[in-house]
Amino acid sequence: MTRKNLNCSKRRFNKTKTLCLFLMPLITLLIMNILNNGKITTIVSWVIYYPHIFFLNYLLLFGIINFFILLPFRIYLTSSIVIFLFFSVLGFVSHQKMTINGIPLLPSDFLLIKEAFNVSGSFSFIYFFLTIFCLIAIFMILLLLKFVPKDKYKWSSRVIIALLSLTLLFNFYFNFGFIQKAFGLQLINFSPKINYEQNGLLVGMILNTQNLNVQEPSNYGPDSIKQILDSIQANNKIQPDFKPNIIMVMSEAFWDPTLMKNVSFSEDPIPFFHSLQQTQTSGTLLSPVYGGSTANTELEALTGFSTQFLAGGVVPYAQHINRPLEALPLILKRQGYTATAIHTYDNWFYNRNKVYEKLGFDKFISKEFFNNPEYKGQYIRDTELIKMILTEIQATAKPDFIFALSMQAHGPYPSEEYPDNTINISCNTLSPSSKAILSNYVNTVHDVDKSLAQLIQGLEQIEEPTLVIFFGDHLPLLGEDYIVYKEAGFISGDNSYRDYENLHSVPFVIWDNFSTVKQYYRISSNYLSVLTLKFAQKAGGPLTDFLSGLLSEDMAVIPGPNYWNQEKILPDLLESYKLLQYDLMFGNEYVYRYQPENRPGENKSYLLGDGAAVIERVEIKDDLLLIHGKNFKEKHTVYLNNKPVKTDFIDAHNIKGVGLKNLKNTDKLEVQIKLIDSQQNVIGESNIFVIESSS
Repeated sequence: MTRKNLNCSKRRFNKTKTLCLFLMPLITLLIMNILNNGKITTIVSWVIYYPHIFFLNYLLLFGIINFFILLPFRIYLTSSIVIFLFFSVLGFVSHQKMTINGIPLLPSDFLLIKEAFNVSGSFSFIYFFLTIFCLIAIFMILLLLKFVPKDKYKWSSRVIIALLSLTLLFNFYFNFGFIQKAFGLQLINFSPKINYEQNGLLVGMILNTQNLNVQEPSNYGPDSIKQILDSIQANNKIQPDFKPNIIMVMSEAFWDPTLMKNVSFSEDPIPFFHSLQQTQTSGTLLSPVYGGSTANTELEALTGFSTQFLAGGVVPYAQHINRPLEALPLILKRQGYTATAIHTYDNWFYNRNKVYEKLGFDKFISKEFFNNPEYKGQYIRDTELIKMILTEIQATAKPDFIFALSMQAHGPYPSEEYPDNTINISCNTLSPSSKAILSNYVNTVHDVDKSLAQLIQGLEQIEEPTLVIFFGDHLPLLGEDYIVYKEAGFISGDNSYRDYENLHSVPFVIWDNFSTVKQYYRISSNYLSVLTLKFAQKAGGPLTDFLSGLLSEDMAVIPGPNYWNQEKILPDLLESYKLLQYDLMFGNEYVYRYQPENRPGENKSYLLGDGAAVIERVEIKDDLLLIHGKNFKEKHTVYLNNKPVKTDFIDAHNIKGVGLKNLKNTDKLEVQIKLIDSQQNVIGESNIFVIESSS
C-alpha cells in the first residue's frame, strides 16, 4: 500500500472513531427507548415535543459510553457494545413487564430481584430473547477483534473526551437537582409508562430513584412499637350489630368557589352542598396536595397514613404500596361488609388496579366496566357514578362499604368560556382568560352538586341505614401559577401559612339517615377514616385507634412540614405516629407481632369489575355470531379462536361478532370475550365456549 493510500486509510479510520463517539450514544438511546415503548412513532413524538429532554438523555449516555475512550479503540468498541446491550435489555425487559402486568421496569424492581426470578418462569420467552441479544453481542465483538485494526494510542485527545464524560457523569450524580430544574424535568407519578415516554427510560428511572428509599427512623424497633400500642386508647363508641352502608365519595377537585369573597355569582354554584352544611356534620379538610396528585388524599382517607411524613412529590400508590395494608376496606370486611371501589376513569391510573387489592377491596369497577355512560366534556358525568353506587347498594345482601371517585370536575378548565355556561361570575380584578377559567369550573362543579343531590335522594328511597362522607381531593388547578386565585385576591402569593391553608382546604360533609348529630370539624384528610368509623360506630385498627387518640389531643390537622409550628402539634405524639406508619408501610410490621389478629392476609377474592362475564349460549346465523350470557360490557371484544373480531354490544346479556364468513364450515370454534383497557391490558375475560362442527 502506498503512503498516500495509507494516509487516506488512516483518515477514514480516524473519522470512523470520531463518528463512533457521537453515534454510539445516539444509537443506544434510540434502540433502548424503541424497545421500551414498542413503537417508533412514540420516539418521534418524544424528539419533537421534548427535544431538550431527549438531548439530556443523550448527554448522559455520551458520558457513560465515552468514559471508556481511555481504553484502546477495539476495547472501547467492545465496551460500547456491552453498554448498548445492557440498555437494550433494560428497554426490552421494561416493555415485557409493561405487557405482562401493565407497569414498566421501575428502580424498586431491582430491590425485588428474588421475586423477579420467582415469577420469571411465567414468561420464560424473555430468556430466549436475552440469549439472542447475548449471541449477537458476542458475534459483533468477535468481528471487531478480527477486523478492526489496532490504532496508535493518542492519550491527549482521549483524556480530554474522558474528562468531559466524567464531568457529565459527575454533574448527573451530584447536581441532578440543578439539572432537573434547568431542563424542566417532571416526575409523572400517575403513570410510570407516561413518565418514561416524556422523560425517556434512563432519565425517567433516575427521577424515580429520588423517591425510592425511605430511611428507617433511628428509634425504630419492636420495643418502641409495643410502647405505642400500649398507650393507645380508642374512644369511639362501637355497636357490633349496627351495620349501616358506608359510602365515601371523593369528588374530583370539589371546592367551594364562594369562598372567593371578591367574586360574585349569578346564583349559588353548589346549593345542595350548602344545604347539607346547614343540617349535617360538615367541616374543612386539609388536603396534602394542590391541583393534582389525587392519590395522596385518597391514601390518607382510606388508611390514616400521612403523606406529610414522606419525601415531597412522592405518590405512594405509584412507588410504595407493595404489601397488604390495614385500610378501611379490610377493617370493615372483618365486620361483615362488602368493599367496592368505583371510579369513572381508567383502572390503571395511579396504579389503582394493583393498589386496591393491597387495601382489601373485593372489587374495583372502573371506567371500562360502565355501559354507554353519559359524558360531560371529556370525562364521564358524575351522574353515572351515582347510578353505579345506587346499583351496588341494592345488589348485595351484606352491608356495603363503597369508595367512589368522580372525574367530571377534573381540569383543565379552558381560558374560553363554555357556550352552555348558565352561572355568570363578576369580579373587577379578573382578566378575561381568568374569568373564563373560573366560569368553566364553577359551572362544572354546579353540575357535580346536582349529582350529590341525586345520590342523597336515591339513598332516601332505598331506606337502608346509610352513612355518606363526601369530600374534595384538592382545589382545582385554576390557571398557571395560581393566577386565578391571585387575581381574585384569594391568596397573596407570599407563601404564608394563610395561603397554604387556602390552597389546601377543601369542604366535606357527612350525611346519614339514622342520627341527628350535627358537628363541625377541621381535620386533615388522614383523619377521615377515623371519623368514618366513629359515625358508623365500627371498630378500627391499630392506626385508626391511635389517630382517634390524637383527635382528642387536638392534633386534628397535620400540614406540610414547613408549617408544623403553625398548628398545635405535640412532637412526641407526632413521632409515635411516624413510627407506627413506618412500621406498617415499610418496616417489619412489629404491630402484628403484638396484634396478630389484625395482620392483613392475601386478598384472593379481589376482582376487576362487578362480576366475571359468562358465555352461556352461542348461535351462528350466516355471518353473525350471537353470544348470550351475563355481565357483558360495552367495551368487550369477541375473540374467535383467540383472534379479535368486529363486535357489536347489544346489552348486558347479548353481544355479537359481525362480518364473519364460513363459520359453519369451521371444524372447531372457541368463543371468548375479553375486556382490553387503554394500555392494551386484558382486565377481564369470560369462559371459553367451544363449538364443535356437526359435519
